[in-house]
Amino acid sequence: MPHEKKVKELMIPLTDYPHIPYWFTIKQAIAIAKKAALGLEGKAEPTTLLIFDEKYQLMGSLTMEDLIRGIEKKFARSNHFMSKGMDTPVFFEGLFTEGVKVEAQKPVSEIMSPVKETVDPDDSIIKAIYIMMEQNLQLLPVIGKGTVQGVIRLNEIFNEIANLVMAD
Repeated sequence: MPHEKKVKELMIPLTDYPHIPYWFTIKQAIAIAKKAALGLEGKAEPTTLLIFDEKYQLMGSLTMEDLIRGIEKKFARSNHFMSKGMDTPVFFEGLFTEGVKVEAQKPVSEIMSPVKETVDPDDSIIKAIYIMMEQNLQLLPVIGKGTVQGVIRLNEIFNEIANLVMAD
């Protein structure tokens, strides 16, 4: 009988995945995300940071989209641009640059998303796929014995499926 893969076989251990405390600023989160992407040498870069409290309990996650929304919302969502009949906001370079620097000082706790779904290390990959497809998630925290042990990402699941499909 073929072996059904478990989440723990494809998960990235927490020690190898970028995570930060909730009091870090958006600027610090961007620096961590950039550093993590540079250290992966050709592997798919992380698009989500995990956010923890002072007791190392998982509080939420922070995607690249969250980071961009966190620094642009004051400007890109301005009704001024829409009332002038413009389809897309146009930024004045100085205003946008200075505004981004100000917004980047906010703590990530203001823009993070709560984690709604998790999986256990011994859950099947099929369960992880189902949750990720149903919830439109790129990543699931892996929690075993009450602690975050790592993450499973759609990238690794896709690679596993691709290897099976392409095997001769």
